[in-house]
Amino acid sequence: MSLREFKARYMAKLMEIRKQISLKYPDPTGRAQYICDLLSIKLRSLRTFTLTDYLATLYDAVKEFKEFEALIPSEKEIKKLLGASDLDQ
Repeated sequence: MSLREFKARYMAKLMEIRKQISLKYPDPTGRAQYICDLLSIKLRSLRTFTLTDYLATLYDAVKEFKEFEALIPSEKEIKKLLGASDLDQ
C-alpha cells in the first residue's frame, strides 16, 4: 500500500466520521469540527517521518470522540507503509 492510497482511504473515513459525529453530538463549541480539520491537515501532509505525530494526534482525538478509533491504522498497515518504496509521495 502506498502512502497515497493510505491518505485517500483514511481521508474518506474521516469524512464519514465527521458526518457521524455532527449528527450524534451537536457541538456549539466546534471542538469536533476542529479535531476533524486537524486530522485532515495531518493526513494531507503525512509522511513516514510524521506518522508518529499523526498517531499521537489520533490518540488524543479518541479520548474525546471514540469514533476516531476507526482512523487508527492496523499494525499490518503501518508495517506496509514503513516498508513501501514510494512512502513520501
